[in-house]
Amino acid sequence: MAANKFSIAGNPTRTNTLVEFLEQEVNGVFAEVLYFPDQFNPDPSRVLRQKSKTYRNVSFKDTTFRNVSFVYCIFDGCLLLSSKFIDCEFIDCQFINTNTNKSQFERTFIDPAYFSKNFDLKADTNIAADLYHSLYKNLSNERQPDRAKESLYMMYRAENAHLNSQLDRKRIKLHTFLRKKMVHTFDFLTSGYGLKLHRVLITYVIIVLIFSGINYYFRVELFGDGVICSFLDSVYFTLVTLTTLGYGDISPTTQLGKLVVAVEVTLGIVVISLFLKSISSRVIKT
Repeated sequence: MAANKFSIAGNPTRTNTLVEFLEQEVNGVFAEVLYFPDQFNPDPSRVLRQKSKTYRNVSFKDTTFRNVSFVYCIFDGCLLLSSKFIDCEFIDCQFINTNTNKSQFERTFIDPAYFSKNFDLKADTNIAADLYHSLYKNLSNERQPDRAKESLYMMYRAENAHLNSQLDRKRIKLHTFLRKKMVHTFDFLTSGYGLKLHRVLITYVIIVLIFSGINYYFRVELFGDGVICSFLDSVYFTLVTLTTLGYGDISPTTQLGKLVVAVEVTLGIVVISLFLKSISSRVIKT
């Protein structure tokens, strides 16, 4: 089920005040309710606490939540269209199939992981990208770098999925889709869009192992007889080449060898660039 619905099905109950809304609670569950007031907390000078509540098929369209604390709460099939959360906090909450289109967060404590089950990235790509962008700005301002970084990562994932949606709806041409998809896929696999340093290290190790194997098993064709005598020699040469140190004590003697080494040097520069990008991203986000 997708989160891109824009109305509450059935015959939901309309409530015009917070008191009327709170009266709809049954065993901690608010179900099929339209909340019409523009403020959820009539007295924002005090914290309004909502603990262990489930909001199921509840519309909070254009509602401003100010100084509200949600603890162990579940938003299931709700509408948070153009809602604003200011000076709020969410602790161990969960969002499921909830439309967050144009929702805004300011000075709010929230974990992007609470939305892990909320979106179908085949149908909700625009909504998901918009939400994670809003969370990223909020969490960056609130000095929560790890959560801000995760929000940015999920925003890129949503944008990547959005390419499929655009192609299906014929909004972009196939060659544009393929070009952008290749860039997204490369960034995702090799560095997690510059946000996952461990992926850069994994990519580096894989490249070292692959080229060490190539350099060893084709050592005669690439380097001639007696240049590389063991697999350790091959690993040593590969590391020196990929890091562009180039000591020169081992070098290719054939045209094929020179071509392979040129590819290795190029990949080494790419991996180093990815590493520096990931480091700079972590420093800037922090």
